[in-house]
Amino acid sequence: MRRLIVIFALFAALAVPVGALYAATGDGTLVVKNGVAPAGTPVVALTITGSVIGRIGYGKIVIDAGLSSDAPQVTGWEWTGPSPKIDSAQIWKGTDLTFRAVGGKYTILVYGSGVNLVAVGKGTVKLAGIPDTPVGDGKYSLNGVDFVSLPGTQTDKLSIDANG
Repeated sequence: MRRLIVIFALFAALAVPVGALYAATGDGTLVVKNGVAPAGTPVVALTITGSVIGRIGYGKIVIDAGLSSDAPQVTGWEWTGPSPKIDSAQIWKGTDLTFRAVGGKYTILVYGSGVNLVAVGKGTVKLAGIPDTPVGDGKYSLNGVDFVSLPGTQTDKLSIDANG
């Protein structure tokens, strides 16, 4: 539990200065805290040119780094393999997964519970939480706006950029 608190504090501490730094360059930010969505629905479906770091209490991550980006780094996985739907994507499943995808163009799908994520760059995102749960399904902040509860149904594409 102490490790969770330290990781969460690190995400919170990084979100503000990283957001301020990238806002000056026109990049936007996304921060997700303790997200959870129904099985089969990604908490976060993100396409971004930039950097993403995150932690998942339990679930799976699908990352397509394409050919021009550095390979993402994922730890804590119990199973990994290629995506059956996207030739260039990789899947990781497990408990207490951590990941980072830095300095490239990535498509990232995050499923599960205990989703904490910080993204900086330009792109789009779809977000989802638990239906009929205004609290307890996690919160998010997009482009520096105040945190709000994750929506009960998946959003349309939202823009990640300083002009949000």
